[in-house]
Amino acid sequence: MPAPAAPALVRPASVPTSLGNWAALACLAAFCMLPVLLAEIPAMVDYPNHLARMSILARAGTTLEHPLYQVVWAPYANLAMDMIVPPVARWIGVEAATKAFYLASQALIIGGAATLAAAAGGSALAASVIACLLLYATPFAFGFVNFEFALGLALFALASWIWLADHRLRLRLAVHAIAVVALYFAHLFALGIYGFAIGMIELWRLKQEAPPLRRTAILFLGMAVPAIAVAALAGVGGGAIGGAGTSWSAGAKLFWLGILNGWSREVSLALTLLLAIPLCLTFTRGRLRLVGPGPWLAAGFALLFLALPFRLFDTAFVDGRILVAALLILPAFAAAHFPRAQTARIFGAVLVLACLANAGFAIVVQLGYRAEYRALIAAIERIPSGSRLLPAGLGAEEDPPADLLDYPMYHAATLAVHTRDAFVPTLFTSPGKQPLRPHPSVQHLKLLEGAAIPWDLLQAYAGGAVPPDDLGYVRNWTRDFDYLLLVNPRGGALRSPLLEPVASGARFALYRVGPEAR
Repeated sequence: MPAPAAPALVRPASVPTSLGNWAALACLAAFCMLPVLLAEIPAMVDYPNHLARMSILARAGTTLEHPLYQVVWAPYANLAMDMIVPPVARWIGVEAATKAFYLASQALIIGGAATLAAAAGGSALAASVIACLLLYATPFAFGFVNFEFALGLALFALASWIWLADHRLRLRLAVHAIAVVALYFAHLFALGIYGFAIGMIELWRLKQEAPPLRRTAILFLGMAVPAIAVAALAGVGGGAIGGAGTSWSAGAKLFWLGILNGWSREVSLALTLLLAIPLCLTFTRGRLRLVGPGPWLAAGFALLFLALPFRLFDTAFVDGRILVAALLILPAFAAAHFPRAQTARIFGAVLVLACLANAGFAIVVQLGYRAEYRALIAAIERIPSGSRLLPAGLGAEEDPPADLLDYPMYHAATLAVHTRDAFVPTLFTSPGKQPLRPHPSVQHLKLLEGAAIPWDLLQAYAGGAVPPDDLGYVRNWTRDFDYLLLVNPRGGALRSPLLEPVASGARFALYRVGPEAR
């Protein structure tokens, strides 16, 4: 029996959707995706680490497989790029395949936002422009590509849930089950966001319609069963969300005032102010409002953002991922009414200007890092294949750093895994999260969480100090590692009998661990 019709959602009629508008949107989207095309390796903190992992997976089982890492597959969550990129890389190369995956993730975000808005009765054009603005939001600019890809899928899955509201419940739950499985393997947080969103929508419908109890029970049971099944699969397969580290603070919430740009808090705050003024004016005057389940979703996401910690089970930026998801979902449930067309055009122009400014700054960052990554790769090419490379810093770096432009260097040492078959202790190989393990010969040198270690600690350990258990990988670093990469030295070259300079750049210095150290 067909499900009862969903309560009507208001379609904002103030935004024109002519062919010219869509052509302009295509040009805007192309410009916003241009930064990725301008760089061989996008300047994002996690991207070099992902690229190195893709290099290992693409060569697994061939004569060129990596000598210091092993592939161990299991039904883990968060495997979107791990399953998609390696087969493609065997045809077009690892760097091209990884970048193609990232571009596909951006396309999914824009297309998913537009599709969700169309399903909910909102403005697909406006939702697409907002998605373009968010392409370099903090979680995406940090290189959380699996999350970005999966969140795009979640937007499409949410659109299908709304579109199928008037169809047979059996069909709706079947599509939902497929979405749950796909999102589980793509990224667990995106699955949680999808489940939370459809839960809020159905609670709103329940209040509006008061459907028969039997149908309501079947609906919510059908929603829950696939999630329970994948949770059981994760348990059997040894999947894990993360470690034991969890932290919440009110101050951390203020960090997300700068969510619009992941390389500059100043640019983010300027864009936020540029958009906040017209948004507040239109909301307070009733020109822009949330309709249908929009207020429920907004309240739910707001409470979730406030309740979730900054770091959950050693997975960082959790609350920020919720915020960017809310910013992508809520425009689908917004209705705008401007008495004068000129006002709507001004509002749209401000939004487009913010998109262009954000993407323009991303272009500057990518072009600036392109030369630095090239210099680093040229330096790494001078080390023998199969070397052990230790990343270090001049001090205890904050995560994220005060200057976000330093962040893309945090995992740059892992490029040596890709180009020289090196071992780097900071490569992502966490049990239950990634399908990689260090070779038994270097297993004791693995760092489960973290990045570059401070140089003063390395000096102390070289002098006989005993490191804590979580830093046991550097207990005998002068014997176990062949090279040291100092990241973000800020002109502070190391002068030590333990090290011999090899090469340097503006954001790195490469040293060989000298004979005196051995």
